[in-house]
Amino acid sequence: MQVCHFQHLLRQFDKNEPGRFLGEGVSFRAKLIGVLEVPEARGDRMCQEALADLKMAIRAAGEHKQRIQVHVAIDGLRLRDDKTGDSLYHHPVHKISFIAQDMTDSRAFGYIFGSPDTGHRFFGIKTDKAASQVVIAMRDLFQVVFELKKKEVEMAKQQLEGKILPMRTHVIPISDPKIPKVKT
Repeated sequence: MQVCHFQHLLRQFDKNEPGRFLGEGVSFRAKLIGVLEVPEARGDRMCQEALADLKMAIRAAGEHKQRIQVHVAIDGLRLRDDKTGDSLYHHPVHKISFIAQDMTDSRAFGYIFGSPDTGHRFFGIKTDKAASQVVIAMRDLFQVVFELKKKEVEMAKQQLEGKILPMRTHVIPISDPKIPKVKT
């Protein structure tokens, strides 16, 4: 009994377990360097320049970066104020188009969020520990979401082809000898 409980706990905290992204997901302590409008949805050089611009602006202003919690969850990335817990930003996975680690700082990274209709914004973040931990968690999340979407598409395709029945639909053949016949 104890061994089963211990194995369950190990599975619950396994870094490769897709279930880790459920609920609040995986949480990381960080600071928000800033947010900047960018012209493109992707581009490493553009991200490096945006990160450098944000760092320079915050240094010039002499302000402290806002402490945040970065939650990597199945519904996307959520940035919360560290003190109040208020949600500052929520970014669904399908609208995050690019992630870049800072080439000059192992604890900084950024990502681009947006769409062609609304424009693209770069979010610069400095983590308490190595930024690669957050970047890898985000990459793993994208893979989990991709696999779920692929399964969803495959199920829909099979339903259209008539290979599987829609959920909650039960068909009982009338000629089944196990079913008693009702007299009318």
